[in-house]
Amino acid sequence: MRDKVVLFAEVIAFVVLLCIGVAWIMEPSGNFEPYFVVFTLVFVATDLSRRYLKSNEKIPKFTSAELIQHREKLRPIFEKEINKCRHEKLRKDAIVRHVDRVDSYPNTDDSKSGISPWFKVALVDTYHKGIMVILNAERLYIYNGQYINRKIDSSEEVRAYLIGKIPYENIEVVNMDGDEYYYFPHIYCHFTHNNEPYEELIYCQEVDMNNGHIYYSELVSYSDVQKHSKEIAGKIA
Repeated sequence: MRDKVVLFAEVIAFVVLLCIGVAWIMEPSGNFEPYFVVFTLVFVATDLSRRYLKSNEKIPKFTSAELIQHREKLRPIFEKEINKCRHEKLRKDAIVRHVDRVDSYPNTDDSKSGISPWFKVALVDTYHKGIMVILNAERLYIYNGQYINRKIDSSEEVRAYLIGKIPYENIEVVNMDGDEYYYFPHIYCHFTHNNEPYEELIYCQEVDMNNGHIYYSELVSYSDVQKHSKEIAGKIA
């Protein structure tokens, strides 16, 4: 409803601007400039508001039954691919693609505003609500019992993976065969969590149980690392 109201206001502002422009052309000496500036600002504000609302809109909610069906449809597909990569020692690469910006692929997005419409991850595991993908391999440090992202004297170094948790309800469809650019899975997602597909970012350690049995043990959340790192940096500055 809000987006319709904003769109209506944007259209009205645009029409008024056109009328002011026509009147200004017909009577150049008229005092139209203040009105033109005001309605230009209104038009720009409504346009930006509409784009913001669209970028943050939620996908339609599943009913309980639909959610179960959706999860059970995708879960075995991802589990089969993950197990195949583990046992055959194949690359775990996958491409995450934004459903609403699907035609941006395969162009490279060089803009610094927001997350790219597509990017490469490593598909490594599932959890009860969705899939786990590795975004980065990083070094964390334990200092006074807290995980931080910078080395400090007497801190213990830990190798960890930054993992994003993508719930199945954020996944529209998956193409396991890839295409002519990237032959590994393409995962089409709704970016509904702060304009990202992840419901949570966590740091994990990879634990090899032998015979192809691997799991990722959670160490700490990404937000806690950022918080503790900032706090400690402030104390030692």
